[in-house]
Amino acid sequence: RNWTDATKTAQELLWNHPRTTPTMTALAGSELTYFPIAGRAESIRLAFKIGGIDFTDTRITFPEWKDKVKPTTPWGGLPMLKLPDGTVIAQQRAILRLISKQAGLYPVDPLAAAKVDELMDAAEDLQTKVNAAGQGLEQAEKEAKRKEACESGVVFDLVKKMDEYIAKNGSGGCSVGDKISCADLMIFTTSCGVISGMFDGVPATTFDQFKSVQAVRKAVANHPAVKAYHDTISDINPMFIKARDL
Repeated sequence: RNWTDATKTAQELLWNHPRTTPTMTALAGSELTYFPIAGRAESIRLAFKIGGIDFTDTRITFPEWKDKVKPTTPWGGLPMLKLPDGTVIAQQRAILRLISKQAGLYPVDPLAAAKVDELMDAAEDLQTKVNAAGQGLEQAEKEAKRKEACESGVVFDLVKKMDEYIAKNGSGGCSVGDKISCADLMIFTTSCGVISGMFDGVPATTFDQFKSVQAVRKAVANHPAVKAYHDTISDINPMFIKARDL
C-alpha cells in the first residue's frame, strides 16, 4: 500500500465515524426554535433526524416572534438552538455544522470540510440572489426579473457553477465525495425553498437541467430518515416530496 492509499483510507475512516464525545450526549434533548415552515431550519432538522439525535422542534408563530422570542435571540434572528445545559447557539450554518459533526454529516478531513463549507456558502448565496432579483419593482416586473435571473441571469449562473462543482467533487448523489453531508442537506432544502412558491416569479423548473444538483436533491429526499420525517409533516411543501422522483 502506498502513502496515497493510506491517506485516503484514513480520510474515509474520519468521515465515516462521527466523534462519540460528551458533546453528542449534550446535544440530545436540545430545543430548536424556528417558524412553522421549512426555511432556514429544515437542514438542521434533517441533520438531527439522520443523526438519530432527539430534539424538541419548537415552531413559533410570527406574532410570538415579534413580541416574545426576538428579544431573547443572540443575533435578532432564527433559527436558534438551546442545549440542555442552557447554552444557546444561533445562525443556521453554525447550528448545522454543530449537529452535523456529531451526526457523521461533516468531514473531519480539512480539505473535504472546506469543500462542504464552499457549497453551503454557495447555497446561502443562491437564496440571497433569488430574493434580490426584482427587489423594489412592481409585482409583474419583479416576477419577470426573477424569471430572467433563473433562466439566464445571476441565479442561473450560480446554479451552473454549483452543478459543475458537484460533478467534479462528488458522486452518487453526494456533493463532496461519496458520503452524504450537511452541504447536501442545505442544497436540498434551499433549492426546494427557492421553487416552493415563496419567491414570486421563480419557475418550478429552475433546477431541471442541472443533473448533478438534481442528483443531490433526489438522494437527500430519498434518505430513509428524511422520508420518514417528511411523511409525518402534513403541510410539507410538495417540492420536498416531488424531489424523490427526480
